[in-house]
Amino acid sequence: MTRLRPESRHLPLALALCAIAAHAQQGDAAGAGSGGGTFRPRIGLSQSWTDNLRLSDRDKDAALITTVSPGISIVRNTGAVRGSLDYSLNGITYLKTGYGSQLQNALSANLQAEVVPRTFLIDAQASIGQQNASAFGLQAAPTLGSQGAVAALDNPNRRETGSLTVSPLLRGQVGGLASVDLRGNLSITEVRGSGLGDSRGNGGSLRITQLNAGVLGWYMQANTQQLRSKGASSNRNSSATVGLNYRPNPDWLLSANVGQERNDYLSRSGSDEDGFTGGLTADWTPTPRTRVNGNWQRHGYGDSHGLSFEHRMRNSVWRLSDSRTATLGNAGASGGVRTYYDLFFLLYASREPDPVRRDTLVRAELLALGLSPDAQAAVGFLSDGPSELRNQMFSFTLQGVRSNVTASVSRSITSRLGDNLNRGDLANDARIEQRSYSLSASYQLTPVSGLSLTAARQESIGESSSRRTQLTSLMANWNSRLGSRLSVHLGARHSRFEGVTPYSENAVYANLTQQF
Repeated sequence: MTRLRPESRHLPLALALCAIAAHAQQGDAAGAGSGGGTFRPRIGLSQSWTDNLRLSDRDKDAALITTVSPGISIVRNTGAVRGSLDYSLNGITYLKTGYGSQLQNALSANLQAEVVPRTFLIDAQASIGQQNASAFGLQAAPTLGSQGAVAALDNPNRRETGSLTVSPLLRGQVGGLASVDLRGNLSITEVRGSGLGDSRGNGGSLRITQLNAGVLGWYMQANTQQLRSKGASSNRNSSATVGLNYRPNPDWLLSANVGQERNDYLSRSGSDEDGFTGGLTADWTPTPRTRVNGNWQRHGYGDSHGLSFEHRMRNSVWRLSDSRTATLGNAGASGGVRTYYDLFFLLYASREPDPVRRDTLVRAELLALGLSPDAQAAVGFLSDGPSELRNQMFSFTLQGVRSNVTASVSRSITSRLGDNLNRGDLANDARIEQRSYSLSASYQLTPVSGLSLTAARQESIGESSSRRTQLTSLMANWNSRLGSRLSVHLGARHSRFEGVTPYSENAVYANLTQQF
């Protein structure tokens, strides 16, 4: 008899956001499916077979895995509350094995509420997903569920991680001379089954910007931020700067700033260090389809920079980015690394200008490709304390008449700041490098069916030769629509992991999704 593991710590957060978004959608007089947004409940059923549930070559355990996934997708682009929300509750049970059943949450939400028109707004972002606890622990390719990736294999290195950020914004003017933006921010990160990675953050910013600025304009800005980790000392940072913006024409924006900052990133005793900060920013948008951005900022703990190039053609999207920044807490994919959803959302901008219809189109295309919408180029790991993150990424998406090709290459280097300030992998390795490669291709067989192939590799490298892992995955998928709201998905996967516990795994799966 299998035992249901109570893995619903993040369920109240997901249900609360769903309720808020649903209430906002119902507030539209036109109701569901109106021009202002969509409201789509769904139910998914997935059946898969794996020859290695326990991910071990020495103790293979074949099993049948059944996943039932009720979910909801809400997109709204008009009214007082705007944004998107996608949530699934995955109930996973196992046959022909003694492994217990489990629940997993999957949430991606981005909402904005205009409480007082043009004066008081609230931004909120929330996510729930699966995260590797260690970059050097056991790793596994996700199983494709009815609406995205599901971590159904027995991986003790996996943790469900939820995050919520709420940022109220108050806007006003000072005598018609300058605009004032006063913003607060609260953040919560919770990791189920582990204190590592849990954190609470709060802070705020004040920005005063010259109104009706011509070619040259000024601004002043002050920021403060504090992050408290459950098992590590808190870290804080504050700064005050003044700057000039120079816009010689609509295509160019140049900016420079100078000021003072204070932080305790390099101090174990928690004492603050004061220092000078200054930076430059350049933004060039020669066409609506092309954007180049670069920035550099001096800090006492290490300079930061960002460089990005993005070009969207009618049938392709090209993106290149390089960034270095300080981060507190979990190390992950940030600083320009985008998800598959982001890349396809850009690609389909000319094909479907309406963001509501485009969201539906992009999610359907990713499901046909066998890709999770929130899959990132780098998987990251759990950590506490300050660190420096360097991210480099190149990606492109090509679209033909009946075919698509998507490729990405990324490299991230996470280095700890200070001594004895971190927990997790950074407590043992001062520098951790992660590389990721992926290539996906799809072909439309008929107007309602298609094939896709995906090859991916992820590598993690520590300071010693023994601290190294590599996961290689190959996936083949076939999908078809059986009706306007019913779809079926068949696939197969082969994975090979090299690390402390090497293994190989093969799986086949079938998914059925009904939308309402």
